Formats: sequence, C-alpha cells, structure tokens
Amino acid sequence: MGIITLPRKIYQQRDIIESIKDSMQLKEPVLVVTDRNIMKIFGDRIRRSLDGTDYRVIDDVKPEPEIAAIESAYSSLSGFQPRTIIAIGGGSVIDFAKSLDVKISYPDRSIADVNPFEPLDLKAELIAVPTTSGTGSDVSFGIVVNDQGRKLALGNFDLVPYVSILDASLTPSDPNIIRPTGVDALVHSFEALTANTSTIFTDALAEKAIETIFDNIEGSMKGDESARENMHLAATMAGIAFTNSGTALAHALGHSFGSTHHVVHGTCVGLFLPYVIEFNSSDEPSKRKYERIARRLGYSDAVSALRDLYARIGQPISVRDLGIDRKRYLTSIDEMVEKAMADSELAFNPVIAGEDDIRSIYLKAYGD
Repeated sequence: MGIITLPRKIYQQRDIIESIKDSMQLKEPVLVVTDRNIMKIFGDRIRRSLDGTDYRVIDDVKPEPEIAAIESAYSSLSGFQPRTIIAIGGGSVIDFAKSLDVKISYPDRSIADVNPFEPLDLKAELIAVPTTSGTGSDVSFGIVVNDQGRKLALGNFDLVPYVSILDASLTPSDPNIIRPTGVDALVHSFEALTANTSTIFTDALAEKAIETIFDNIEGSMKGDESARENMHLAATMAGIAFTNSGTALAHALGHSFGSTHHVVHGTCVGLFLPYVIEFNSSDEPSKRKYERIARRLGYSDAVSALRDLYARIGQPISVRDLGIDRKRYLTSIDEMVEKAMADSELAFNPVIAGEDDIRSIYLKAYGD
C-alpha cells in the first residue's frame, strides 16, 4: 500500500509573514521557535504579525541541535501548553520545533525513540516558515538531531508540518548560504529520483525540482528575486519528493563526513553526489533516470551536468577542494565508514552499499 504524505496547506506569497495571525487563524497559545539571527533580522516583523496573540518565543536554537538542548527548552516552558508551534528558520530550527512538539506531547519519551512505525498524537499544530531554500524540513517527516556526538536521522509521518509558509522575503541574500542550501535541495531531488521506494509521483516532483534548481541557483546567488522565489518553491518540491521516497547513499556519506570534519551539510552531500551517481549507475533503472534528467538539462550525462554546475557556483567536487589534509582524511576513513554504515538513509539506496563500496567512494572523493 502506497501512502503519499503532504502538508495540509502550502502558502506561497511574499511578505505573508506580516499577516500570519489573520491568514492562519492561529490556535492559541502559540510558541514561536527560531534563532537569534532570525530575531535580529526579522524580529520586529514577527512581533508585529503576532500582536494581540498569546505567545512565547524560544530563540536560542543552534545549528544541528542537541537532544539535550531540546530537553532543556521543554523544561523552560514550565507548563506552557501551546496549541500551535511556528518554526521560523532553517532546517535546524524546524527540526528543533518538531522535536519539541514530540516532547510537549510525550514528556516521558526520548527524542531518540522517534520512529516511522508508531503514530504520534501531537498536541500542537506545527507551522513551518523556512528561511533557507534547501532542507525541505517544512514538508518532510524527518528530523536530524545530535546526541553526544552522534548524528541521528529520525522520522515519523505525523511530524510533517500542518502548514508550510513560503515567503521568499525571509530568505538570505548571501551566496555562501544560498549555495549549500540550494545544493542540498538538488541532492534531495536526485536521491528521491532513484530511491528504491520512488514512484512516478515523486519522480515528477524530483525532476522538476532539479530543472528549477539548475535554472535558478546562479541567479539566486546574484540577487535575482524571481530566481529566489523559484529556488524556495523548488526546495519544498524536493522536500515532498524525498519525504515520499527517501534520501540515500549521498546523505549517509555526507552525514558521516560532515560530523567528522565539521563541514556544512549541503556542501557535504553535494560533494559525494557525483560519485554516488557513478556507483548507482550499475542499476539499470537508476541509470535510465540519470540519463533522462541529463537530457532534459542539455548534457550527455548527469555527472557532467553536476560538474559544470558546481564549477559555475563554486561547489567543491572533491575533499581536496575543501583544504582538508590528505593524511588526516585517510586516517578518518575507518571512522566515517562505520558511521555511514549505521546511517538509516542507506536503506533507500537503489544499489546495496557495503563497507568496501563506501570506503572506495571516500578514497575516490579526495581527488587527485
């Protein structure tokens, strides 16, 4: 039986944050989850939009949140019981808000116990307002949290936000943020396309997201507002695609590499994607999908398409490009292989990847 999971509503409108109270008919009390940078830039707009509402703000979310920080935030509520949680920020903020919703609903449960097989009866409706165009967290069932040095990729379909609000006026103009988040969305799309649970529904979303990102990421980095709008929607399309199919080997490799060498997530998964495409091309259905999307992009093959795009936007194609010492990198490979093999994303890869396969990709990815 196939189940397609979507948000209840998706709003796409510039500056809609200004009228969120009236547009959403919020159930009170409301908890706003965000970070200090967002409040510094957009705090006045957020406060004006909630004027007259019974609300509280948690604004100290850090990148790649720790379970301990989520537990602490829950304790700080001191009995405050929100009926609506509004997450305003990037993937870490939205994942934090999802996790907090679990704690509010199940105070005695550990976040690490979240799984796809046990339904959740959440006490607060979650509204996600993504401020980056990449993670897809606003429409995904997943959360990524850290637990004492381990990166945990967890998920449950009841964690798909009730509403996603796409307001491109909140997205960054810094190309050094647009690049990795946009590449992250691109990898979501490519992996959703060939995941072993993909369908024609997810294929359609993934293919269009890939085309849109290829056509708009450069313009978005250069300040084109129309391109920023398109990138924002493409990231959400990619999020819907991978929520209903899965991400795979590039994410397993990237999670492990990023946590070991402290490199931004989108940069990591993007770096490994071309090598994963080469590996997965031994699977004939995946190879045909790669060939079809390459033709639609105007290239002979998908790896060439990625290498050309990466060169134009400054995305690293090898570990060497990141300035990581070769000896240090080689010494870390055993640790990275062990972490990657334990990553749940491997289950969705179209080709079974063993320890030797993962080690080989890590070695090849360093570069000449």
